[in-house]
Order: sequence, then C-alpha cells, then structure tokens
Amino acid sequence: MLEGQGPAPTEETTTQAIDAALNYLSYRQRTEYEVRRKLVDRGFEEEVVEAAMRRLEAVGLVDDDAFIAAYVRDRVAHRPMGVRRMAQELYAKGINRDAALPVIETAMQEEGTDEISMARRVAERKCASLRSRQEEIALTRKRLRDHLLRRGFDPRVIHGVLDEVLPR
Repeated sequence: MLEGQGPAPTEETTTQAIDAALNYLSYRQRTEYEVRRKLVDRGFEEEVVEAAMRRLEAVGLVDDDAFIAAYVRDRVAHRPMGVRRMAQELYAKGINRDAALPVIETAMQEEGTDEISMARRVAERKCASLRSRQEEIALTRKRLRDHLLRRGFDPRVIHGVLDEVLPR
C-alpha cells in the first residue's frame, strides 16, 4: 500500500455511501459538488466517496451538465434571470463559471429564448406593477433598471430593454 493512502474501500462501505447519496438525490437533482460534500459530511472516507461518485456518474445519477440544463429550463419557465446571475448561483452549487456558461447558452437556445427576451419578459411584468405608482418616468426607469440588475441581466441588455418598454 502506498504511503498516505487509506485502505481500499470495501463493497459494503461503497454501497452505504451510494445509498446515502441516493437518499440525498431523491429530493431533487444535485451537482457533483453537493453530493460529494454530503457524503464527506456523513463521515465517509475520501476513497469511498470517490468510488461511490464514479458509480453514480457512470449511471447518470450525477451529471452536472444535465443539472445545469434543468436549472436553466426552470429559470426560463418560472423565474427568468440573466446569464450572469445563473452562473453565479451555479457557482454557489459548485459548478465552475467556465463550465456553466456554454451549457447555459445551449440550454437557452434549446428553450428558444435568449437573455434579451427574458429581460423583456421580466421588465414587462415589473412594469405593470410600477405603472400603478404615480411617479416620474425617470424614477420608474431607475426602479426597473435596478430590478433587472438584481436579476443579473447584462447592463447593455437592460439599456435596450428599458428603451423598448419605457421610452423616455
């Protein structure tokens, strides 16, 4: 045995780790990072975690690209936001920005949308609630711009959408 390596994982401990991961995955899809972290937190040795992760990935139960695509589909359908914000939220789940961006773009294309149309959708919805206020157009534009920025849309996209939805 090499120095610094623990004993090889047994079939029993690997099966226990897989069972724990399956239980964790039963609630919703997770990233590789989330599953790894959960198994380590549950006290499994690194070698056992590696063996379990290889098996889970081999059968497609842990697939970061599929996770990203599902995440983007959910955001497009229920809570539109900019590519930057999606990448930021995925980073918090352990997915590197460079790995996430191409998958986000592909998933958005598959959904037949882009950042501009999503920003327009958010702006039109928010504009309806802002119009009920009796305030100057400049203040309404500022509120809408701030809302779109918080949702992670690119400033150039926001500028174009503001001019479209709330002309000066």
